[in-house]
Order: sequence, then C-alpha cells, then structure tokens
Amino acid sequence: MKPPILDFFKGDDVISGSFVSKRPENVKFKKYLEQKGIDTALLVFTKEEELSASFSPRFLKKVFALINVSFSIPIFAYKNKFLIAITPLGGPAAADGVMSELAFLGIKNFFACGSAGQIDEKINPTEFVLVQKAIRDEGTSYHYQKPSTYISTNAELTNFVAEYFKGKGYKYHLATTWTTDAFYRETPLAIEKRKKQGASCVEMECASWCAVAKFRGLKFAQVLYFSDLVKQGAWDWHKTKDDLKTLVIKIMIDCVEIFVKK
Repeated sequence: MKPPILDFFKGDDVISGSFVSKRPENVKFKKYLEQKGIDTALLVFTKEEELSASFSPRFLKKVFALINVSFSIPIFAYKNKFLIAITPLGGPAAADGVMSELAFLGIKNFFACGSAGQIDEKINPTEFVLVQKAIRDEGTSYHYQKPSTYISTNAELTNFVAEYFKGKGYKYHLATTWTTDAFYRETPLAIEKRKKQGASCVEMECASWCAVAKFRGLKFAQVLYFSDLVKQGAWDWHKTKDDLKTLVIKIMIDCVEIFVKK
C-alpha cells in the first residue's frame, strides 16, 4: 500500500472558495479590492510593527486580517495598488491558508520574499536567490498536484523579477530551493541528497505556494535571501540577515509596484 501522501484526488473542494468569499467579514474587503482594482499581493515574513515602522502611513495602511483559530494575519494595502500580507511559517498556513484565501477574494498574482538556509556555499550570502523551481519535500503540494520531485514558479513573473533585478544591478541566482516541513530534520544525508538534486537553499513554503498557484490558476514568483548557513556538521546565523530582510522587502515592494503599473 502506498503512503497516503502519494494519493491525489481530483474533484471539487468541499470547503469552496465561494463559501469563504461570502463570509460577512470578507464581503466588504472583496468589494474594496474590486473597487481599487487590486489583484496582486506581496507575501512577506516579518513582524507587523517592523513593517509599519519602515513605511509612511500615507503609503502603507492595514486594511484587513485573515482570521485563524489562534491568531490573525495582517493584510496591508500599499498605495491602494497591491496588498502586503504578513505570512506565517510553513506550507499549510502560507499556501493553503493565506494564498488560497486571498485568491478566493480576487488576488491573482503573488510575489513572495523570505529567508532561506544556504546549502550551496559557493553562492555569496549577500546575494539573492530567484527561485526557478522547488523540491517538494513537504506535504501541502501533494494535495494540489500529482507527485513529482520538482515544481516550478511562474515563468512570466519570475522573468519580470529577473529583468527588474538586472535593470537595478542587483546580483541574484536563478536557482532551485528545497522546501521542507521540518527544519530540525535537515540532516547531513538529506542535505547531501538535495544538493545533488540541484538545491542551493532550503525553506518551508515555496513548493506549497507553487502547487496551490498552479491548481487555482494563479501566478507566483519568489525571491529569497540567506538567513543562515546549513551544512554538514554545522549551522550558523548569517550576521547580515536582519539588514537583508529589510532590504529585500523594500526592493520587492518597488518591483511589485512597477509590475502593477505595466
């Protein structure tokens, strides 16, 4: 008998998007998005107070919150042009939760920026990773796409970010990431295998986002910065991680603003 994670069931969702979008607290927000013509979101990993402190209230305004069982996810509008969603860790919350629920409300394009563990030591840790594909070593993606080793980001959005980076002179690597559910089980043998499969870094959401996006007809791209070094027999924080987090969010806000203008 094959493991349940390899089962892939076709058919409609029991908890449908139309049901979610008709929740009383969602109806008003959906109308706001339609009135403003907002169909794009930037997904970020940071604290609400850190994000708010980095931008003028004229540009960044908290407009909504996705409510979960034990916490709420703040949703900001940037210049009333696109959303910025502070995203929780892990594929189920980030993809099945944030991405799906925003898609039910009308968001079609998703850019993400977040941190990753560096496993390819040849890459300069101050440079960015623009994800081309992800290794599916997590669970969420298998409920949205048939089993496979890799899953790709959207070529159109990824190419847009690449051209933006080239125009600005930012150094980046078009690369493969390894998405896992369990960072405490990034063992030496696992690291070696993922490196042989082409991974430059490891994180916990990308493959899930890619799968949900493909299933729901959305577009998705992701930029990563290195927050730590993961290698055989050793692990360490990168001292530049906090500066890089602030920088990459500001860079991607500029990138997404250009995208929604075109």
